Parts: sequence; C-alpha cells; structure tokens
Amino acid sequence: MTAPGTSAGPHPLLDLDDAAPLDRDKAAEALRRLRIAEVRDPDGPEFAAAYEMLAGFFLANGELEERGALAGFVRDRVLAFGEGLEGVYHLVAAWDGDQLVGVRDCYVDIDHVRGVCVVALSHSYVAPSHRRSGLAAAFRALPVTLARRVVAERVGRPLPTLVVAEMEPVDPAQPETIVRLLAYGRSGFRVLDPVRVPYSQPEFRDLPDAAHTAIPLLGVVRPIGLDGLTELTELPVHLAASFPRLFHACHRLYLPDAKVSPSERHVTAALHATPAPVSLLPLPTARDTLARLAPLVRGAVLPLFPPPLRGPNPGFGDPAEELEGVLAGWSG
Repeated sequence: MTAPGTSAGPHPLLDLDDAAPLDRDKAAEALRRLRIAEVRDPDGPEFAAAYEMLAGFFLANGELEERGALAGFVRDRVLAFGEGLEGVYHLVAAWDGDQLVGVRDCYVDIDHVRGVCVVALSHSYVAPSHRRSGLAAAFRALPVTLARRVVAERVGRPLPTLVVAEMEPVDPAQPETIVRLLAYGRSGFRVLDPVRVPYSQPEFRDLPDAAHTAIPLLGVVRPIGLDGLTELTELPVHLAASFPRLFHACHRLYLPDAKVSPSERHVTAALHATPAPVSLLPLPTARDTLARLAPLVRGAVLPLFPPPLRGPNPGFGDPAEELEGVLAGWSG
C-alpha cells in the first residue's frame, strides 16, 4: 500500500535524482507523506487557496504579483516575452490530507536566441507545521525536473541552465535571512557576486509617495548542465546576464517599463563593466561556515545600489559589525 503522497511509479513533478545529495532523503519523505501537484485551474478553489497562502507572506512586502496576473499565468502557461524569450509558468501546491501546507511557483524561462534556460524560483512558502518535513527540499528540487521536461518539449535538446532564487541580503536582526541561505547552500546553490550582479526586483506595488523603486536581492544560483558542476566557481558574463535579462522580461508582462528599466540599467552596467567572468560565491552549509556570509550582509550589499533601488528599508550598518552579529547570534 502506498503512502498518501505517492503513486506506484515515479512522481510526476520530481525526479529525486534532481535533488541535491543532502536534500534527497528529505524530499523523498515529503513525496511519500504529501500530495504535491500542479494547480492548473485559475478559477478553482485550489488556486484561490494557493494564492492566499502566498499573499499572506509576500504581498504586503511588495514581493507578489496581483492575483489577476498569476491567474493569467496559470491560464496561459506559456508566456511570450518577445525577442526570442519565453517562460512556462508552474504553480505547485502540497496537501497533507485536505490541508494545504505549502506552495511553490516558478518559471522555466528560455532564451531561444542565446540557447540558455533560466529557472526562476519565484515564491516558496511552507506552513510552520510542515517545516523540517522535507517539503522545502522537494520545493527546491522539483523545478529542475520541470525545467528538463519543458526544455525537451520547447527546444528538443538540453540547454545550459541556471536555477535562480532571489534572496534578501543578510540581516542579523532577521534570522530567516540566514536560515534561507543555509538551506540553499546545503542544496548546492551559490551566489552571483553582487558586485557584478547588483540585481533588484522592481517594486510591484503602486506606491506613489515611495522613495524607492525596487528591492535589492541576491541571485542565488544552481547551474545545471555545465562542465565541472561540483567545482564551478565562476560563470561567463553572457550566462550570468541571462538571469536579470529573463527576470526583467517577465516583469514587463505586468509592470510598466518605467518601473523595470532602472533596475535593468543598473545591473546591466555592472555586469558589462568588464568581460571577466562573474564569481560564484559559496554559501554556508553549517554554523562553522557562516563567515561565508561576509559579502552578503546588508552593509556590504546595499551600498552597491543607488538609493532608489535600496528598497523600503534602506538602512545598513558596518559590514564587519553585521557579520559579527550573525556569528554571535549563531554561536550557541
């Protein structure tokens, strides 16, 4: 007899070989215990519940599209960005019995002209009752399986692929900013050097009196289908550039150009200031490697942006002192 979340054959959304080694057993446990499936009806109750779960965490911070935009993405599935760029949208939810316990959405974006795939890990939320259950590990891995299938369907051959998550710079006063980067570090992700890739997400909300126009975020990446994957420490400029290019192309589907262009101009100028490869900075995987967060604290990251792109909370301290705060807070 199979457990509630499984069938007799492979899972339709996740090939466990796509999970990082440290995540594999945890993700397998989630697949056994939970029903994890794609939401395909934008007018149905599953979409409504999934959107409300995401909105409860992301909407107030300006980090979630309006309901109508996501409903349209679910309805259309394939999104044409123009100039040879497209995305395939996936909204995935997890249930424990009748209880919704997590939601993940992602875009499998393809640059047909340059032959690159970027998997945008847009939002992920796991209910407190199901944290440390393996569901977060499954949510980090399943977009890789989805990407391989989409590329086979849309292109017909494998493409170099970047799996990308946008993460906040480290704030010692917000432990969750550290916890997330630790989790992604254990899942085989690195960070595009923010000096070369000062990426910011345009402000989604209509805030006419706001002093900021964007939110600075780190590009946390897992390269797939590249030689030397386990030792990869840098990316060529053209591959690193595919991340902001495709993300901002998607933003233009539902935001005016005036909101997107400031972020795009800033990151493009930094990326192409030199032809040198972009460093992939290691993330911590345990407490004894937390010093790797030094270039990722707010005091190191926010000065890389002009004030309008520093977000609604533009304050930062001395980076060395911020790192000391991180290490002191996690020394126990």
